[in-house]
Amino acid sequence: MLYRRALTREMGLATGAVLTVLIAIALVILFIRLLGDVARGELANQAVFAFLGFSLLYFLPVLMTIALFAGVLLPLSRMWRDSEMVIWLNAGLSLTQWMRPVLTFAVPFSLVILLLTLMLNPWAQTKKSEYRQDLRSRSESALIAPGLFAESSAGQRVYYVESLNPLTGIVRNVFMQSRIDGQLGLVVAREGNHTQLPDGSRYLVFKDGRRYEGIPGQLDYRIVQFERYWMRLDPAAAGGKETGIRQAPPGELIGDASPSARAELLWRLGVPLSALILAVMAIPLSFVNTRARRSYGLVIALLLYFVYNNLLSLSQAWVAQDRLNPWLGMLSPHLLMLLAVAALFYVRARQYGTRRRRS
Repeated sequence: MLYRRALTREMGLATGAVLTVLIAIALVILFIRLLGDVARGELANQAVFAFLGFSLLYFLPVLMTIALFAGVLLPLSRMWRDSEMVIWLNAGLSLTQWMRPVLTFAVPFSLVILLLTLMLNPWAQTKKSEYRQDLRSRSESALIAPGLFAESSAGQRVYYVESLNPLTGIVRNVFMQSRIDGQLGLVVAREGNHTQLPDGSRYLVFKDGRRYEGIPGQLDYRIVQFERYWMRLDPAAAGGKETGIRQAPPGELIGDASPSARAELLWRLGVPLSALILAVMAIPLSFVNTRARRSYGLVIALLLYFVYNNLLSLSQAWVAQDRLNPWLGMLSPHLLMLLAVAALFYVRARQYGTRRRRS
């Protein structure tokens, strides 16, 4: 019918617009946070965009849930403000009949969220963990950041470079301190770069500099002036593979009876289910009283979303702490919100029915 096509089109445009804005905001926040990690030397420069993608993918289900909720709420609120909803209801449509176009739009959207939470996010977290391990196993040159002192993983070397050319990999005004067998060595060079030989060994090559060697507290330091100075970099041990409950595939979570696995499964299934319930809840929440402020309904909708999200987080925490039965923790937040949806439908239907009888 006409109202279904019009509503579906508006919901698609609104959801896409809201999701685009949310993703842009999330990218800016995550990028600033990752730049802070780079500035503190906790993350290599080349890993910023990879970690940005992994982090965005992890938060994407929540962003899509908010976008779906707003994408249903905003078009219906506009229809109430423009009296379109009143016309449709006077034409014989009931408030519950609007559930069909909303569910037709929301169910595929929720299935995409379910795919993200069950399959793509665990894969992304696994790849993120593997990439982090790969960065740890790389040479120490990956830790060097301009303007910061960087310490090697073994604590035997400290580096400082004034500037770095990201295109050529050449660093300018290099300082390096090393301590081997109690002997202190200082290298000061005009420039340097990282070189990898065909056999896989890695070296730092310093050019036009000096090396000072000696034992702290003694005056017999040895000064060597060089045109090129090659220093081999041994890769750091990567250690064991990081595993966590976030990286576990769905089949492993279902077979695991531990509280942490049940809590993770609760969250993965709860987010897409909450998106579907919130989309239906937006129908009665979209009612706009033209005599009241327009933001009144949006404030109530935001409060209900935060209550729902906090209920999910609280249930997950209690299940992980083995303070709540997993089935009760999985069902109770959604049942409470379904009761709230039924109550809102009842109040709105009764309110509109009373107004129509008076008129």
